Amino acid sequence: MAYLGIAARRIGTVSRSVVSSRSPRLRRFTRRGALALVAGVGAATVLAGCSAGQISETAKIQPAVQGADAQSDSGTIALRNLTVLFRGDGDATYTAGQDAPLVVRIANSGADDDVLTSVSTNAAESVVYVDSSASPAASPSGKASPSGSASPSGSASPTPNDQPPGKDRFDLKVASQDMLTLLPDQGKYLELYKVRRDLRSGQTVRLVFHFQKAGDIRIDVPMAPPEQVTERSPAGVEHPEEG
Repeated sequence: MAYLGIAARRIGTVSRSVVSSRSPRLRRFTRRGALALVAGVGAATVLAGCSAGQISETAKIQPAVQGADAQSDSGTIALRNLTVLFRGDGDATYTAGQDAPLVVRIANSGADDDVLTSVSTNAAESVVYVDSSASPAASPSGKASPSGSASPSGSASPTPNDQPPGKDRFDLKVASQDMLTLLPDQGKYLELYKVRRDLRSGQTVRLVFHFQKAGDIRIDVPMAPPEQVTERSPAGVEHPEEG
């Protein structure tokens, strides 16, 4: 604003010296031109300031990190917005040996139903289908350990923690013109069983989905971000995206 004042004074001095010997009509036109020039300089300065502020505010907006998409060679089966679910407990979201749930959506635009039979990866021991709504498996019907018998020396029954939470072979139907959603918060989902390395935000996991008709679909699935800015937030406060 100080620059505006100096510019105005200089323009006023020049205009007075020019019009001092001219007619009153010429003085009016010259004075109007000087005022218009000052107004133009002021407008340019204000616009420059607004532009700088706009760039500064825009720089604070973080783009939403999308999941991975892929489709079959035939184009009938599409994987939509796949991510590894974020845990949010430190730098290593999942440490080696832990299980990592997946967020999966599968769309079938074909005329026929298809079936997802398995998912393979080198990032974990296996990819299993978890159905937490199913009742626990019962012991073999009618069979009990003989009275007084003991387990063979040195062997022990597997503990629940040693067992995968689901099967790595399954038949998940993807109906024609429909979408199959496998989400952890809905109780039926796919999970990386015992990841082989630490997984951190920003990394990806290579998966291969195997379908009966559409064949194999390879996809690099990213770790979901801890939070996503969905709107411009005052004072640097960020609002995590719900979902």
